[in-house]
Amino acid sequence: MIQNVIKNIFVLLLIIPFLQLFAQDSISDSLFAFHQNRMNINESAMLVLGTWAAGNILIGTYGNFKANGEAKYFHQFNAMWNVVNLGIAAFGYLNAVNSDPTLVTNLEILNDYNSLQRFLLLNAGLDIAYIMTGFYLKEKSKSSSNSERLRGYGNSLLLQGGFLLLFDVTLYFIHQSNANINLYPHLESFLAGGVGIGINLKL
Repeated sequence: MIQNVIKNIFVLLLIIPFLQLFAQDSISDSLFAFHQNRMNINESAMLVLGTWAAGNILIGTYGNFKANGEAKYFHQFNAMWNVVNLGIAAFGYLNAVNSDPTLVTNLEILNDYNSLQRFLLLNAGLDIAYIMTGFYLKEKSKSSSNSERLRGYGNSLLLQGGFLLLFDVTLYFIHQSNANINLYPHLESFLAGGVGIGINLKL
């Protein structure tokens, strides 16, 4: 009787590490696919942002020297604004391309995703602030001696803020869709006890 107990305990101690390893590999594979998709999404998004920024810099620089009045300031602000966007796009693209999912832990993947979603929502709030500032500058131009500059900058902020709002909100929902398909179902299964161990110890 005692020998059977000892035998069962010994078998249990041998099996548990392998079952735990299997469970960890299962959830890691799911998170790996989710993380890889997330990096691909970010890579494409940064290409879109970089293309928008480069186009605005080129057209804005040309317009700054060729246009006059309100249009000159509109192009001028577009070019200056998108220097920052181009830097963000380049950094984000390189980060996405050089990311190695095998070097990231499960917890880091989840934390990175949650941080990104919060960041995109924060950016959306800032984008709305940019748009409101654009309206403010246009209104202020009605009683200012620098009316052309203020209208030009205001129109630029409306354009840039509107684009960034669309960009950030769209990216948020694309990442959310990826999580709904490749992340949440696997987490629910894992947390619900997808792997169970049942061993009877006979005394």
